[in-house]
Amino acid sequence: MEEDIDLLKRRLVREKTARLQAEAILEKKALALYNANEQLLHLNENLEQQIRDKLAELRESEQRYRQLIESVQDIIYKISPEGFFTFVSPVVEKLLGYTEEEFLGKHFTDFIQPGYRKMLIAFYQAMMDERQDSTYNEFPVVAKDGHIVWIGQTVRLIEEDERMHELVAVARDVSDRKLAETELETTQTRLATLITNLQSGVMVEDEYGKVILANQLFCDIFEIPVTSQDLIGYNCAEARQQVKSLFTEPEAFIDRMNQLLENRQPCIGVEISMVNGHILELDYIPIFLDDHQYMGHLWKYTDVTEKYLARELIRRSEEKYRGIMNNMELGLFEVDNNQTIVRSYERCCIMLGYTEEEMVGKNASDLLVPAEFVDVVDRQQKERQLGIAGSYELQLIKKDGSRIWVLVSGVPIVDEHGLVVGSMGIHYDMTERKQLEQALAKAKHFAEEAQQAEKQFFANMSHEIRTPLNAIIGMSHLLFDTQPTKQQREYIDILKTSADFLHSLISDLLDMTKIEAGRIEIHVRPFDLAGLLRSTQKVFQMKLQGRPISVDVMLDARITDDFIGDDIMLNQILMNLVGNAEKFTEEGQIQIMVRVKKEEGTKHWVEFTVSDTGVGIPDEKLDLVFQKFKQVNPQGHKHKGTGLGLAITKELVEIQGGTISVRSEVGHGSFFTFVLPYTKSLTPAEQKSSTDKHVALVDELKTCHVLIVEDNLMNQTYIGSLLTKWTIPYTIASDGKQAVEKAKKHRFDIILMDIQMPIMNGYEATVAIRSTHNPNQHVPIIALTASAMLDHKSIAMEAGMDDFLTKPFEPSQLLAVLQRFAPVTHVNNDGCILFDKALDQRRLSELYGTDTAYASEMFSMFLTDVVPDIRKLPSLCLAQNWSDLASFAHRLKPTLGMVGLSGLEDKMRQLENSARQDVDKKVIEVYCNDFIEEINKVLPILETELQKLSQV
Repeated sequence: MEEDIDLLKRRLVREKTARLQAEAILEKKALALYNANEQLLHLNENLEQQIRDKLAELRESEQRYRQLIESVQDIIYKISPEGFFTFVSPVVEKLLGYTEEEFLGKHFTDFIQPGYRKMLIAFYQAMMDERQDSTYNEFPVVAKDGHIVWIGQTVRLIEEDERMHELVAVARDVSDRKLAETELETTQTRLATLITNLQSGVMVEDEYGKVILANQLFCDIFEIPVTSQDLIGYNCAEARQQVKSLFTEPEAFIDRMNQLLENRQPCIGVEISMVNGHILELDYIPIFLDDHQYMGHLWKYTDVTEKYLARELIRRSEEKYRGIMNNMELGLFEVDNNQTIVRSYERCCIMLGYTEEEMVGKNASDLLVPAEFVDVVDRQQKERQLGIAGSYELQLIKKDGSRIWVLVSGVPIVDEHGLVVGSMGIHYDMTERKQLEQALAKAKHFAEEAQQAEKQFFANMSHEIRTPLNAIIGMSHLLFDTQPTKQQREYIDILKTSADFLHSLISDLLDMTKIEAGRIEIHVRPFDLAGLLRSTQKVFQMKLQGRPISVDVMLDARITDDFIGDDIMLNQILMNLVGNAEKFTEEGQIQIMVRVKKEEGTKHWVEFTVSDTGVGIPDEKLDLVFQKFKQVNPQGHKHKGTGLGLAITKELVEIQGGTISVRSEVGHGSFFTFVLPYTKSLTPAEQKSSTDKHVALVDELKTCHVLIVEDNLMNQTYIGSLLTKWTIPYTIASDGKQAVEKAKKHRFDIILMDIQMPIMNGYEATVAIRSTHNPNQHVPIIALTASAMLDHKSIAMEAGMDDFLTKPFEPSQLLAVLQRFAPVTHVNNDGCILFDKALDQRRLSELYGTDTAYASEMFSMFLTDVVPDIRKLPSLCLAQNWSDLASFAHRLKPTLGMVGLSGLEDKMRQLENSARQDVDKKVIEVYCNDFIEEINKVLPILETELQKLSQV
């Protein structure tokens, strides 16, 4: 038991001892851990402080680098290997206008000028393929505002772990240097070209006597058997020794060259004689940099043999003619600065009737000059004292008191010091010429009177012819409505064609008469030049349809706005010139080229050129084209005319302050060029408003009552027949007095008033109607006259008339006037054109929509140019040339659809097919006659439509 207790005690003691030992060990470990923890805490604090210090240092470094990058004037950027921007410095906005955000993520080719992109892509690709560490290149970049900036950049390739990481570049604006290089290259090229093409031999030496530049003529002059390029680098001293034998004085030539090289002073115009008889003129020009550093010199040798011979010839000629003058009918005397005669030559004494002793010592003005010419002599004397020679005319008094006219050539006399000490007068007796001039002046006066009488004759004749011509043309139109036979239609066609030609001739004569009388008015207003040219192009494209001729317009890009000028006159000029080109061109091209030739403030000089590929004009006949009644080849070409078209054109150009010229080559065409001054318009050309007065349809005119005031029975019948045809009611008055009486009793819608009538003329009748209370005081009054002179038109308007219709007029022109003054419409609510129901309205709407101007051009072209061709169908049928007939029908067919004649277009197609299939000729003749009858029926409708369109 006790043993157990002792054992337990010992065990407890051992355990206690072990526990104490363990606690001691734990205390030591805890102390060590505490110490380690203290050390770790201290270490952490040191590490954190170091990190804070490092971060602050990094932030400071980053700030310095950013400030450095931002202060650098170059662009610093990075791009990925695929070419996308990953970084760009802010200076990019200053140089190119883009922000950093606008660059980041974009491909570099987005900013490169097209044309350089492939090159730059290849450059970067080669750099990466070849692992080039650093490269430099230059290329143009498009700035944000669109201008070009040349960039010069140094690119470095950045690699990580042996793979391409990115490309870093420093780029700067090198535009100024590029511009300077370009200018330098241009200057060098110009200088080299100039020297190469000079008519003198040129050679440039450097300061060491080596050739650095020469032209081929230099080699040719000195018989050097090499090219100018091979001569570069050659020793000039040796060359001079080799060529000295070419000169008449070889050693003197070498001495002269050495002296010039030693003095280094410019020397101009030294003449040197060569063994072969040629004379060279030498120029030596030393070249200095900044006026002190010698850089070499330039030799220029000019062959002046011809000039030398000419000078010798002149010298000998002067000696010859000096001797001749001493024996000619020329009076010479000399005076001092006070006009005192110091010498008089024999011929002068004979001319004036004095001896030399009687003249010397006398004042020339007091002795010889009439009072009314003293001022002339004084003015000339002042010019002589300034060293200026001059010529003038005056009268001189002879000794016997009679007068002679003389032409005086006065020259100053200069002494050896260059001072004017007097003057010499050479006097040519021109009394007989003056008498002839007076006789010519009288003859000129008579000629002008005759010319004025001729102009008045033309005006009167045109007036007298127009009145019956109005009835002839009008009746020919009406005859077509009487269902004439085929032969009668041919006769009517001939009648109308002849009348139209006569009308054209009279119009040309009247135009020329108005121009020569100065009665052409220029109506200046804003107009669309580009639109006018397109209109002209469309008109002639339609006219030339089917012919192998194209009409093109080339327009200066600067012609965008409206111009201020006379567009009507310009249109007439273009129509004349293009029409002339069309006449003489069988195939090829007619081109209208327009450009702004010169700008002077708001004034723009616009150049127009009308060219063709026609027959051309011989050089010896170019001077005839603008002359009146002249034709270059009146018998040799199928086209005839009055010979006034181009003369009128020239006058119209010059009236507007312009010029016109022509150049041509036979067989290759002609170029007519004219220049006109216009002003840029600040406001657009006047546009027709949708509220403009519309014109009436023919059916709507049936309610209008027209008063015809006309004393000529033929014209009464013509106008009355037209109104009857259109079922328009009318009343006729045979003179102005009857018109006034009828106007008091009845209400009319329109009055057609002739001007020249017995009892009371049209002016007086209009004034009476406008001045008194009557139902027609405010009714439209239209003047009918055979005169188209501007003064007559002005009087008509002042009298109170509303419009002016010139005889002869066609039915369509009269109808247009009636429609214009009738308050009706022919467009729908959408502004689209309402065509006559007899036409293909759907097709015409698709073609023209609201474009009345285009529709008017097409209808006018059809009536003017296509209808005369259609009338040739019967003769082609009679000729039985089915191939030509088929081609003719094929050409005319599409024009019918352009004016809404779809049914007739189908009939023309049938006629074409029949002709191609060689159907029985009687069937083809029936088709032809059928077609002509149908077209005759529809022509009045087309004419009416054209007049409606022309008023919208």
